[in-house]
Amino acid sequence: MRNKTALHPLLQQKITELEKLCEKNGLKIGIGECLRTVKEQDELYAQGRTTPGKRVTNARGSTYSSQHQWGIAFDFYRNDGTGTFNETGDFFTRVGSLAKTLGLGWGGDWKSPVDKPHLYLPDWGSTATKLRQQYGTPDQFQKTWVKHPVFETDKTYMVTQACYLRSTAGAKSTNRVKYQTLSDALKKKCRKKQGYAIFKKKKTFRLTKVEHTGGNVWGQMKSGYWVPLIYKGETRAN
Repeated sequence: MRNKTALHPLLQQKITELEKLCEKNGLKIGIGECLRTVKEQDELYAQGRTTPGKRVTNARGSTYSSQHQWGIAFDFYRNDGTGTFNETGDFFTRVGSLAKTLGLGWGGDWKSPVDKPHLYLPDWGSTATKLRQQYGTPDQFQKTWVKHPVFETDKTYMVTQACYLRSTAGAKSTNRVKYQTLSDALKKKCRKKQGYAIFKKKKTFRLTKVEHTGGNVWGQMKSGYWVPLIYKGETRAN
């Protein structure tokens, strides 16, 4: 189906951002395949095997192996009247490159099959394996979907829960920032615990960059350090 509102809420946001970015760069795209049912995936799998056409997927619907079945992927096409899959001017590569700046994964980077029109949320890797292991079925995964606020750069936000400052986007303890390394200005917004800097609740910061890692959303401050914006499904800033 081509209904993008059936996709993961975060991916819906990314599609809107991508459409604007592509338009800014003179690339007109259309949104094709979005969420697929088991029946739709099995029919696509049969193409080139038991039904006419070229093979386009190695994923059976009954195995929930396609990212499309989990609502974390969509396909785009060229929509400027020159041909849906016309690659002139490196169209699909250019769109894929722009999509990656927004934190999306691109099927054009895959070795087999190379899928240039395919874009996806990379939080669970480049396949559906982790989703199958964690949730079993797409229905169970969809029950966890929560529509979170959209975080925009060059805006000021306030943390709603005290959190460790990180040197990179991620939750590993090795990323924690040492309190003594902070500037005096930043120390006023933090407290230290066992030598590490903890950003105090209700302190504000200017958001300069957003990254999606492991299902979480991280924000980079003007100082260069990172704080969790959405962590384990919970919004940590507003």
